[in-house]
Amino acid sequence: MRQKKLVIGLLVMLALVVSSFTYAYWSSVDLNDTATGASVTIGEGRTATVTAALTASGSGTLVPTGEVGNSVSSSPVTSLVYTFTVDWDDNAYTGLGGTVAISAGNVSNATAAGLLNFAFSPVSGSAITEGTQLEVTVTVTLTAPANVTDYNAIINDAVTFDITFTVTPNA
Repeated sequence: MRQKKLVIGLLVMLALVVSSFTYAYWSSVDLNDTATGASVTIGEGRTATVTAALTASGSGTLVPTGEVGNSVSSSPVTSLVYTFTVDWDDNAYTGLGGTVAISAGNVSNATAAGLLNFAFSPVSGSAITEGTQLEVTVTVTLTAPANVTDYNAIINDAVTFDITFTVTPNA
């Protein structure tokens, strides 16, 4: 009888321990913003790539949208915002209009690549004029990892990614 109670007690403890890991296993994802306020000048090549990092800084810890209340971080945020000043500076096209394509890629962590969401303002394909600066905001959000394996693949990783700006002159 004593052995049966011990087994039942151990099973109850195991159930409590397992359930405590599964409710919000991502709650301490530590992806923070380090690169804000960058100036990008695009010359004759018409393409510029800037590498940004989601590592320690004062912006806060990136957590999935809607999960701030479940985070163990002292400063959880649901988005990180990067601001870039894009200056198309090409003497061959002085005053000419064009469009700027904006894209994110080259995410250093394959799992994070599938979980990070990038929104651009103005949107990719917006107008730009040579000699006039365009302020571009990139907002990064995080989708909740689907499982503990994905969570473990990104937790406290120094994730980096590239933002690429490409100018195409109007014909």
